[in-house]
Amino acid sequence: MGRMQRSKGAAAEREFLRLLGDELGESLTRNLSQTREGGADCVHLRGWAIEIKRHERLSRPSWWRQACEQAHRLGVQPMLAWRRSREPWSVMAAWPGPTVRT
Repeated sequence: MGRMQRSKGAAAEREFLRLLGDELGESLTRNLSQTREGGADCVHLRGWAIEIKRHERLSRPSWWRQACEQAHRLGVQPMLAWRRSREPWSVMAAWPGPTVRT
């Protein structure tokens, strides 16, 4: 991945986390060790692993698989946020179901 792509991805992560943080009244930050450790883009939101994508060509099935794999590894719920240029953010999340005790 080139420097311009990394820069675009980092800017998208900051943009989405600022918007989400504003809605939640929290300060959310990027996971700067994500490339080194293979973690989610943001694990600072309790109970969620968020994968953030900023691409013109959509690849939601593979992005969702990536988000689910990361969330499973971390023991949290997956969330995927994406957008194209001049379009609003879209979000997909797996809502946790009720816990069944036996």
